[in-house]
Amino acid sequence: MSKVADVWQPSRLKGFQVDPGKGLPFLSAGQVFESQPRVRKWLATAMVPRSETRYLESDWIMMSCSGEVGRVTAVYDEHLDKVVTHDLLRVVPRDAADYGWLYAYMKTPTFFAIARSSQYGHMIKHLEPEHVLGMPVAMPDIETRRRVGRDADAALEMRRSARRLQARADEMYAAAVNPSNEPVHDAVSSTVRASSLLAGRRRMEGQFHRAGVLQVEDLVRRSSNKVQPLIEVVKSVTVGARFKRYFGDNGTPYRSASELFDVNAPVTKRVYSALLPDSKKYMLRSGWIIMACSGQTYGLLGRTTVLTENHDGVFGSHDLIRIVPDRTRARTGYLQTALNHVDYGRPRVVRYASGTSVPHLDPQDIRNVLLPRFDAALEEAIADLSEEAIRLAAEADRLETAAVQGAEDAISALTGRHGSLQLVGVDE
Repeated sequence: MSKVADVWQPSRLKGFQVDPGKGLPFLSAGQVFESQPRVRKWLATAMVPRSETRYLESDWIMMSCSGEVGRVTAVYDEHLDKVVTHDLLRVVPRDAADYGWLYAYMKTPTFFAIARSSQYGHMIKHLEPEHVLGMPVAMPDIETRRRVGRDADAALEMRRSARRLQARADEMYAAAVNPSNEPVHDAVSSTVRASSLLAGRRRMEGQFHRAGVLQVEDLVRRSSNKVQPLIEVVKSVTVGARFKRYFGDNGTPYRSASELFDVNAPVTKRVYSALLPDSKKYMLRSGWIIMACSGQTYGLLGRTTVLTENHDGVFGSHDLIRIVPDRTRARTGYLQTALNHVDYGRPRVVRYASGTSVPHLDPQDIRNVLLPRFDAALEEAIADLSEEAIRLAAEADRLETAAVQGAEDAISALTGRHGSLQLVGVDE
């Protein structure tokens, strides 16, 4: 690796958290791997030493070096101009022409196995830059490297385009909900009627009555002459019951909630679905919207994503609320944008969370989340952008998976190995 790339990491960072917008935006290692990374923490500027070493460049590759070591991702627009944790190794190709090949190679099962064999530590595994610099890099003929690299580069550009399209959809929705750009003030306290504390299913949950959420709810109601509960514009909103999982190498590909929100995560588990009662209701289907219904309110809880043909035949965790859209009432892209919007969507979903250590969302609450209905032209425009973003992202995942498989096959041919390590999750 030392002959084809520089590998380094900044010094350890002990950040001091400040109020949102008052310091430097910060991304943790887990957030960098998410398909929709969002800033959750802001750090005091004066307490971030050598801050210039903590920003990323678009032509770098990021590699996890703590915990689950060996995971690899590219740098996207959402990562730029943000302080990024030291718990990620920065891999900088010496020749820009090698970027696509190196990215695909580092995502192969072969390289992942090499990285895992180089880790050290007990409870929390680690990799150091010097370990990665000594790792072998397969270098087949230049035509093979260029072919695989072109596919990898094309997949990354598709994914970047998809994110920009969804950002445009989000901007259109925000302009419709809050046309005057009224600031939202999330004060530490709020005043509500005592009767509202005892109504419905809220059990006096303070999260439900946060000042900022109440203001956003008011903006949504005022933005349109018509608001509808989610259940009126979809076919169903359901969640599966808990079940005992039986995992094995020959089982059905299994996805946890967190894996569905990461960028093209490989399938790491397979479940014997035939051993489970009524297993068909857990199978994921293209066109559904799934929502993470368990986790922390500052994390994935309440986020949504749209399933594509890449998810057909995959067994999904029970910790997912399945929303089946009805396109005759509201298009999938519009629902995804309205529910998942960082300012005017997700906060109104998370307010329904209940519980202490691990908050949960229940379908009966999500069914009542109100959606503003705008004129057909606006909703169509938002849906067009979002659905094109979904299509591009799905195509990018398929092309990237093919590039990684191509790199794995090239390794087998180069080393003379009979067969290749199977890329988990790829059809035979």
